Amino acid sequence: MSKINLMQTIRKKNPIAAARRKKMRSLIRNTEASFLCPNCIGGILFHDLGMRFYSPTVNLMMFQNHFIRFVLNRESYLRETLQFYEDENYSCPCAHLGDVNIYFTHYKTQEEARNKWIDRSMRIDDNNLFIFADERDGVAEHQIWELGKVSAIGILVFTAHRYQDIPYTQFLPAYEKEGEVGNILRRSLFDDSREYEKYFDFVKWFNEADGGL
Repeated sequence: MSKINLMQTIRKKNPIAAARRKKMRSLIRNTEASFLCPNCIGGILFHDLGMRFYSPTVNLMMFQNHFIRFVLNRESYLRETLQFYEDENYSCPCAHLGDVNIYFTHYKTQEEARNKWIDRSMRIDDNNLFIFADERDGVAEHQIWELGKVSAIGILVFTAHRYQDIPYTQFLPAYEKEGEVGNILRRSLFDDSREYEKYFDFVKWFNEADGGL
């Protein structure tokens, strides 16, 4: 058995991890949230919560500045057709959506990626919309401000700088010296939790948010 397969087996059979997920699932009430996010946090979080994907931006990756462009003009971008292309830096299907690049990191074929994107785009609920982003990939303060224009139940941006006048930011002191947020998806071998859980209660947010954090 390879090291990767061994770790996957351990995770599946880890009773502490199973208990953690069971507790999270018992607490979640808003089980149909549409969660727009630029990386794997959506798929990981919704898998832990046992929730259906009501968003096309799960199981893929966008650079943060591309993601913010997408969110700010979502209706326009969703009318665009995915144009797949080859990128020597990625083995997954890659596509242009207008001037936004999307990397379908959890899909093997272009057809699968396209079908999932179309299907999940149709599930977005504007009345139950949550948006998450990170301060990285060169995202500037004015772009974080721009997100506040989006009509959503919850908006959250993890930042490496203090923005006390932007109410939907969550400062992460661990990344202050780096100047940008790092890998918040790191996994604990003890209970399979992720680093982002140390900084923010996403279950409470989905249940109680009313326009921001």
